[in-house]
Amino acid sequence: MNVKHSSQETSARPLGADSNLFVVTAATSDTGSAVVRALLEGGSDVVAVGRDRERLRPYAELGARTHVSPLDDAEGLAEAMEGATGAFVMMAPGLIPNSTDFAAYQRAVIAAQAHAVQTAYRQGSLRRVVTLSGWAANYSGARGPVWGLRRLEEGIDATGVPAVHLRAGSFMENLRPDIASIKATGTTGGLVPPDLPLPMIATADIGRVAAEFLRGNRDFTPGPVEVVGPAYRTLEEATRLIGAAVGAAGARYVLRSPEAVRASLLEAGFSGHMADGTVAMTSDVAEGRIGILDDARAITTSTTLEEFLATATA
Repeated sequence: MNVKHSSQETSARPLGADSNLFVVTAATSDTGSAVVRALLEGGSDVVAVGRDRERLRPYAELGARTHVSPLDDAEGLAEAMEGATGAFVMMAPGLIPNSTDFAAYQRAVIAAQAHAVQTAYRQGSLRRVVTLSGWAANYSGARGPVWGLRRLEEGIDATGVPAVHLRAGSFMENLRPDIASIKATGTTGGLVPPDLPLPMIATADIGRVAAEFLRGNRDFTPGPVEVVGPAYRTLEEATRLIGAAVGAAGARYVLRSPEAVRASLLEAGFSGHMADGTVAMTSDVAEGRIGILDDARAITTSTTLEEFLATATA
């Protein structure tokens, strides 16, 4: 692969005999990292793309090539995808706390990734794409940080490249702030009712599924595919499990009002725009507008909430 940026690092791993090369954008995110690791563990050749050279270095040490490029840099991403036969694309970060127009950033990221995908496809190398979408894409009126998920799917589809869109459930990694809060105060809380069943899933499992689609280990029929964990779980259950794990047996989940959540986000440094969007997104989950459709193509993964928390609270 001819990469022009001096920021690119080349792995010692030579290209495999089948000449498959997979590009992973946002490779230092939880899900991007999981995809890179799953591909490398399967012996695949990988280009890990991210904004920060030092954060990419561990992947180079594992055998990946690395390429430094922001997700809204169309030419940088196109260079990263030169010669790629498959690509995993996503939007990151999930939010920018001080943003005053997050939708504009998402539009730029979608346009840049679609340009890179289409360029590689027209050059004749790229055969398939997997996107990280989300269960919010099931709701046409999705707001806030998840507004762009369905639009990412549509942007990639418009390039003509065959694409599978992973509409993943609620990330177990979203419980990290709850873990920190319970450790510090014995309580956590939010807008989502504590007894609302959520389709929680570990990002490591999403990474494995994405790698299987890219390598052709799963039937690659383009379109949305829902991906969920082994069971729906509630925040009440999660709070109890976290409390037991960190020595706060009486841990409580406190249901909070939209006004209280917005105020806490503003206090934490969020712009009014991002605070409003985050509250709107969470309200859509809490009030049932965002949900899993139980599509016939749904994939159920294996990591349980207990297994995830055993590692996350260690």
